[in-house]
Amino acid sequence: MAATTTAASAQSTGPQLPLTTDQTLALLPDPESYRLIILDEGLTPEAVQEIGTMIIDKLGEDHFFGAVAAHVPENSQQLAIRIRAKLHSLKAAEQAALSDCEEERTEAASRCRLIGQIVPEEWDADTPQLSHDVMYALERGADELDGPIYVARSRQTAAWAIWGGDDTRQSALDECNAAVRATGTEPDCDIVVDDTP
Repeated sequence: MAATTTAASAQSTGPQLPLTTDQTLALLPDPESYRLIILDEGLTPEAVQEIGTMIIDKLGEDHFFGAVAAHVPENSQQLAIRIRAKLHSLKAAEQAALSDCEEERTEAASRCRLIGQIVPEEWDADTPQLSHDVMYALERGADELDGPIYVARSRQTAAWAIWGGDDTRQSALDECNAAVRATGTEPDCDIVVDDTP
């Protein structure tokens, strides 16, 4: 797994979905490499380096799409950092990290703000909005599935499902939505890879 730290960049919205498996595979970046973008407004270079190292150490295999939110607790000079990773879009990761930060923050603490983004190493407008886990599963396992392939993914959680075979589109959606329901969230899965002839 490779990781690099860079300055802030614009968000990609990804290609129009659903795509076929072949189209998706052609657009996938290396699922093992990611980039940590530190949004360094107001941070010293030393703080950027420390935060970057700490985030990379905590991530392990759980990386893109991810976001880092932080606040300064009352009577403290240290940032309280919340990391959310393995989501299917940067927008979902940012919302989740900010929500986690707000749940932890007391009224006397500083406001929560985004301080980091975790994205694929090579990322542009054509990169599918899929988590590291889905990209890895497709890259390593698509050839082993029989028949058409269907991938469903949640827009707001890390849930996803991959099915291969005729008439399995609904099964992929049902499995994904069941995983979303298990988190206490309203089901929001959609099909992002569809090999229907």
